[in-house]
Amino acid sequence: MTDTAQNAARAAAQDLAAAFDVPRALATVESLCTPDMSGRSLGSAGHDRAIRHLGETLTATGLTVRQETFPVREVMRLAHQPVCRLTTPRPARTLTHRSEFAEHPRSGPMPDSLTGVVAEADGAGQGQWAALANVPQGRAFADLADRFAARGVIGILTAQNADGSGYLTKRVQGATPVPLPVVAVRPDLLAAAVGGELTAHVPLLREPATGTNIFAALPGTRPAARPVLLTAHYDGVGADPELHFPCAGDNASGAGVLCEAARVLSQAAPLPRPVHFALLDAEELGTIGSHHHARRLAEDGLRPDVLNVDMAGKFNGKIAVELGPADPAPKLLIAALDAAGRQLRLPLYAAPVSSDNRRYAQAGFPAAGIGLGAAHYHSPLDSLDRIDPDALGKAGRLLLASVAHLAHT
Repeated sequence: MTDTAQNAARAAAQDLAAAFDVPRALATVESLCTPDMSGRSLGSAGHDRAIRHLGETLTATGLTVRQETFPVREVMRLAHQPVCRLTTPRPARTLTHRSEFAEHPRSGPMPDSLTGVVAEADGAGQGQWAALANVPQGRAFADLADRFAARGVIGILTAQNADGSGYLTKRVQGATPVPLPVVAVRPDLLAAAVGGELTAHVPLLREPATGTNIFAALPGTRPAARPVLLTAHYDGVGADPELHFPCAGDNASGAGVLCEAARVLSQAAPLPRPVHFALLDAEELGTIGSHHHARRLAEDGLRPDVLNVDMAGKFNGKIAVELGPADPAPKLLIAALDAAGRQLRLPLYAAPVSSDNRRYAQAGFPAAGIGLGAAHYHSPLDSLDRIDPDALGKAGRLLLASVAHLAHT
């Protein structure tokens, strides 16, 4: 980069970063976290509301918005409030969903309530629940479930530890379901249940759905130049039947940052390189939306520099950056992020950011994931009141400054 271009990049970075409006970003986060958004799970009415709201938010900045849909093989949801009750030994006890028991992502169907004695896994037989303290992974779990089914076991109880806030983290994807119902139980309660009788009904449904990616773009003064692509996922893990999941940090925060960055860039002087925006769907289901988009970009012969924001709700003293692919090294991204971090005095460090950035990296695009954090993960406590406005501001300013440095290369 010449001295002239470098000076222009620094000036643009300073102006763009200063224009980031934290209250505006926070307002977008708040709108995505209301109960009528249903935790933004695919297939829900709240998910459709989120799509409309985000489209309207980008349109209000003057951008032309388009959508692209893609099929999702299955989304897990609870048909109604699950029940798990220990009836013996006395006194009987009803467990609390999400803090003492939860659905398991590999569970087979459970259309009706099941009652049986809880037995240690090695000795579980006809009409009993098998208590499994240590759960094998992958095919080994499926093989074990087959052996249980052959012995007449009615279902499997597995251990799941609560997080620091006392909740069993909500899991919305897993490997192929096993042939028996599976219920996750807090380890101490699982151990205490052995020898007693347990009744459970956890109606976990699996249904196909349609994902929707939301796009917009700004032209550059060099229209044929390789674009800079800014991304963030907006989907969440979905609500329980009787418990709201705001999904604020993960990742209403990233969507709010992206929408505000789009507003700032749309009102600023055009940058040399085009800037594209993608609000991505189905990240929580295995980064399906970014996989679909990356494949489409490759088919179209585009190779953008990608900056992805996931979890910008809490600042822990430094900002995580994951770069990829390793070969060829994303030199322009590294230089732009480093320049932006130094200019804004924001500490960056190399750390995993396991999100949509990896799909673009796997497709061979220079890609970086930017993550600050969230107060809680896949929990009802991932709420608006736990979003740190300063974290939103740091994420937004870093993103805009990095775009300015990239766009002048």
